[in-house]
Amino acid sequence: MDREFYTISVYVDKDENLIGIPCGESDKYGIADIDIVLLLKAPYSDKAIESFIEKVINACYTKKHNDDSPVSTIERYTKKSGFVNATADFELISIVKTQTNYSLMPTFNDYEKGPLAIDDDERILLLNYKEGEMAAIIRDFIEVYLKANMFYKEKRELEEEKKK
Repeated sequence: MDREFYTISVYVDKDENLIGIPCGESDKYGIADIDIVLLLKAPYSDKAIESFIEKVINACYTKKHNDDSPVSTIERYTKKSGFVNATADFELISIVKTQTNYSLMPTFNDYEKGPLAIDDDERILLLNYKEGEMAAIIRDFIEVYLKANMFYKEKRELEEEKKK
């Protein structure tokens, strides 16, 4: 590990697919998301989640942030204008890897400001965590912050009815 830290954004869509965006150097912001998007489609195993997170982290600093573009990586991916609009349909989990541990932090989606970190629910894992521990935290965040959304169940039921 040759950097002080690595930070990634993991967006979770309504189907529980994971969209990972790594960070890179930016002359303008210091560190920012880079133009790489990795996808892990649901359903997935715990091992697949943890391998996916490492793959996104390993993509950090592989290129510089495009400081000339006013459009963020997630905006390009969703083809929606504005960060708030682009992130509205996702839950975001921010993951930082340091020299000693991982910090996993969920967010609350504010419809005016976009994702806001929920500091009270930050989870810390040592670098040598046991297999399945990181996946358990991510699955817990999905249960609490995506599925516990009061409209999640209703949306799912309506989508199932449409398919029939």
